Amino acid sequence: MVKIVNTKMAIYSKLGGHIMDEDKKFPDFLLKGFVSSSQTEETFSLSSFQGKWVIFYFYPRDATPGCTKEAIAFTEKLEEIRSKGVEVVGVSTQSVESHQKFAKKYNLKHILLSDDGSLSKNLGILGVTGTAARTTFLVDPQGFIVKDWKKVKVAQHVEEVLEAIDEQCNC
Repeated sequence: MVKIVNTKMAIYSKLGGHIMDEDKKFPDFLLKGFVSSSQTEETFSLSSFQGKWVIFYFYPRDATPGCTKEAIAFTEKLEEIRSKGVEVVGVSTQSVESHQKFAKKYNLKHILLSDDGSLSKNLGILGVTGTAARTTFLVDPQGFIVKDWKKVKVAQHVEEVLEAIDEQCNC
């Protein structure tokens, strides 16, 4: 049975997925991506961020209006977020090459990962169109989800994330 979230996105419960709950271990992964400042492709895993607080924000597509606003908002607050000891990682199912063009066009400064669909599927946020639902996870240094945001409203989202960082991280 597929649960329709909206006309464009459905949770893939038919395939056995579920949205992860807070206080659950964030699934391990092995994904290609890059640090926007270097534009060099690298392979990342959950252990790449071991010992760090991380914001993983999932978005449907590069260079679309909502996704662009969200990515720019995270870039604008990146110094403040990093000053609290938190890394920001954007994730979508588009290619590294697409991410590189997106980052260059909008001067994005954080890590972008290319999900082959496996991580989004493990998290229960992969839609029937093969794109991730706009969802954000705050993950602690031990790899546990301490806060998540589903059906993200882009306009105030980064401010909500900053508030949660202050509440959860004690940083």
